[in-house]
Amino acid sequence: MKNTNKILTLLLLAFSTILYSCESTVSPKPPEVTITGTTLFIVSEGGFGKNNAQLDAYSIKGNDTTFTQNIIQPLGDIGNDIQFFGKKLYIVLENSNKIEVVNPDSIADRTSIQFPGQVTPFKMAQVSSTEVWVTEFKNKQIAVMNLNSNTLTSTINIDTAQQDIGIFGGKAFICTNSNKLEVIDVATKQVLSNKYIGDSPAQVMIDSSRSSVIVLTYGNFGVSQPKILWVDPVTFSITDSITLPSTDFINVLIPAGSVAYVTYGDRTDKLDLATHKFSSFLTKGYYKGYFDPVNNELILGDAKDFSSPGVVDIFDATSGTLKKTLNSGVSPGHFAIYRK
Repeated sequence: MKNTNKILTLLLLAFSTILYSCESTVSPKPPEVTITGTTLFIVSEGGFGKNNAQLDAYSIKGNDTTFTQNIIQPLGDIGNDIQFFGKKLYIVLENSNKIEVVNPDSIADRTSIQFPGQVTPFKMAQVSSTEVWVTEFKNKQIAVMNLNSNTLTSTINIDTAQQDIGIFGGKAFICTNSNKLEVIDVATKQVLSNKYIGDSPAQVMIDSSRSSVIVLTYGNFGVSQPKILWVDPVTFSITDSITLPSTDFINVLIPAGSVAYVTYGDRTDKLDLATHKFSSFLTKGYYKGYFDPVNNELILGDAKDFSSPGVVDIFDATSGTLKKTLNSGVSPGHFAIYRK
């Protein structure tokens, strides 16, 4: 009988250990997040194929500075754009072939807009109150997304895959992967122009105050240098350009009213959009960023080594004084601010 009791005791201990081990390996639930006011949303791109894109929320309402990381788990693979359309937050997950739509008032209230097959959404631009055009990095078409139904309703066929898109004067200006700036009439969806703009065009920035379209080209290392080009939105001709040294690889132009902040690998400059002249701003380089005109803050993502978690630095946009540093995921670079 004693031996039987000993065996039963050992069996119970073993069973308890198994239960404890099972419980300890359960993945934690995503944090419960309540958005109560002005909030900075941060998307970290993550590593390609790692499915570790990350969405963070930082409250900037009064004295509330609550910061919550990774509020949707898993978010997806390669977060490449984030924008508000109406009261919903739209996040492009490039390598997951989807756009995640999130209600900021209730993070659990969300839906996915799935792209077919290997179609890769890249950048978004709103063309009307109900319609958003989405570039596709590997496909010869632009996706048309309806904001009322949150569905893909049609496509616009063009000659090559695309990178960035900007809307001005009823026209869509699109950087394509064939080194061209393609211009499409929004109403008719007809191509108006399709000309060589420079090697590796990467960004379209609209300067509406000066009725100009600005295009950043990365250049081709050893062959052509990076450039910033000003394009007339009516004639589509280049009106001015800045050719940069091959060592001055620009990560991104950040529009900020009369200036654009320019991030390099080793510093951050200001570009006066009236004179087209540079001035130094920070002696540290950043990946990508965002300008908040309400608080006059420059929000910059430090991608570190593109494989480990980075940080987001928030600066006074006039003085360059560092105001706050936030931890982030891998390659933070896309930002949107929600104001109720």
